[in-house]
Amino acid sequence: MIPLRSAILPSFMLVTVLFNSCKKEKDKEETCTASTATISGSYKITAVTYKLNSTAPEENHLTDDFTDACDRDNVYTYQTNGTYQIQDAGTVCSPSSDDNGTWSLSGNSMVVDGGPSTIESFDCKTLVLSLTDVEVTGDKYKITFTKQ
Repeated sequence: MIPLRSAILPSFMLVTVLFNSCKKEKDKEETCTASTATISGSYKITAVTYKLNSTAPEENHLTDDFTDACDRDNVYTYQTNGTYQIQDAGTVCSPSSDDNGTWSLSGNSMVVDGGPSTIESFDCKTLVLSLTDVEVTGDKYKITFTKQ
């Protein structure tokens, strides 16, 4: 018969190692900071919401008449050299919505073709940007990009 202590100790050590490795991975994700290097990559838009004002309910604008179906599957690629490309992937729009331009970071702001947006959150996989005062003073669009 194996002594209880000799059976528990290796199991405890294994659980401790697994727990710590998961914790390190989780901490790594939570401490991701927005930089040109970490944001660079290819994304798809996975959510678009709109609020008329701070007290209005948030409306889904990804799957309604405000976002064309052919634009919902586009791929947005941000390069480390400060350029971006939009590829009209999947269902192609007519005319195509392929596009390109420049982007940069300034504090918690991402500037695309000169237009600033606020980085609401970024975990190296999901980038959430907000734009305010787009349609009327006090409104807010929130766009969620998910890395591919």
